[in-house]
Amino acid sequence: MALHDSIQVSDFERIIVPSRRRFLLGASATALALAGASAIMAEEPGSQQVSDTPATVIKQEDADHIYASREQPELWKSQSFSIDRWWGDFSRDLPDQMDMFASNPWSIGPFNKYSGNPVLSPTAGAWDQGIFSGGVHNGSIIVKEGLFYYIYRGTRPIDVSTTGEVDYICDIGIAVSKDGIHFTKDDVHSPLFRNGEDRKYSFEDVNLVSHEGMYYLFCNQWLWGQQENHGENGTFLATSTDLLHWTKRGIVFPNATRTHRNGVVVQNGDNEAVRISGRFVMYINDGLIAYSNDMLNWESHENPNRWPGGEGCFALADHNPDRPDDIVLFTGGAHTGHWYAVGEALFSKGNPEKPRGWLPRSPLFAEVKYPYENGFTAETPHKPISNFSDCIFFNGLTRHERKWWLYYGGSEYYTCLATAPA
Repeated sequence: MALHDSIQVSDFERIIVPSRRRFLLGASATALALAGASAIMAEEPGSQQVSDTPATVIKQEDADHIYASREQPELWKSQSFSIDRWWGDFSRDLPDQMDMFASNPWSIGPFNKYSGNPVLSPTAGAWDQGIFSGGVHNGSIIVKEGLFYYIYRGTRPIDVSTTGEVDYICDIGIAVSKDGIHFTKDDVHSPLFRNGEDRKYSFEDVNLVSHEGMYYLFCNQWLWGQQENHGENGTFLATSTDLLHWTKRGIVFPNATRTHRNGVVVQNGDNEAVRISGRFVMYINDGLIAYSNDMLNWESHENPNRWPGGEGCFALADHNPDRPDDIVLFTGGAHTGHWYAVGEALFSKGNPEKPRGWLPRSPLFAEVKYPYENGFTAETPHKPISNFSDCIFFNGLTRHERKWWLYYGGSEYYTCLATAPA
């Protein structure tokens, strides 16, 4: 990731953010350098997410001896909860207890984690078989004719020659569910994009939106070892009329002078694109924003405004008739002690570039009592599966039957579900 000098983030967040998806493996060395600091394995006061999932706490002394290499537990420790290292740019002057949703009526939450998590796992030997610290996650959800379509990122060991040191590669696939919980992977149409000459690319992190009968799938496309070539790297677009057969449109910003990634288009609760002052709006990582008249052709520029929370996850508007001007941007990054947790920031249609406020605490964060959120397998015996011990990120949110359905990554390996009142 090419970080822009003017972005106001903490020094630690500036260094570590690229390594969350192992975008640049050089960041791992930085994480190891930080590992000497003690990890504070506790939850911050005032948190309000809930779950009825049985708790399983794995002690560090029980875990150290079952990692495959000495490096893995050090990375696991470095990316654990730490008030000192991962507070981000949020205020520390807050009461211990608060009803932050009542105090911020624009916000979405509280979230309740599904007791049967995870809802999707890698498939051994398949295109989405996973690797250590990478599996099936960062997908988008949409409900069509009563079915949940989860369009997700699947990871496998790298299978092409590359000049870089990245050891994984991803494609996009489809899973379908009648109830939003029990998913069946579509092996007929999946994977979608790594075919022919495009086999060399890694496709990651889906943002899915519909408009006038067409589905628009935005994701990141990477050519490992040549990430500075913006004509082949960054936000990628494909379109479909049925969510199964996709037409590749290519890189959205081929003439960009710096990386455009994690583009999230403002949409409503039914995942339909929302026009704001006649144009569609896309939030892009690292201080960029883009506009379009037709969802196909986009123009971006630098946004001088900043807010805490890290990367863009999802952008929501037209979801509350009592607050028609609101835009809620979900974020993922260093948050009040969590290495990667979900945040919410408020914008307005009158000025979609300037934040009006944000939640002081994370509405959705990893908990050490759940192994699949703490870098361990969901099944027993709980074995290390990921370095990402305190990492929740998501791209999928939809409204269905008066609930918000949010699909998030557990340890960057599983897909998990949380819901909130709608």
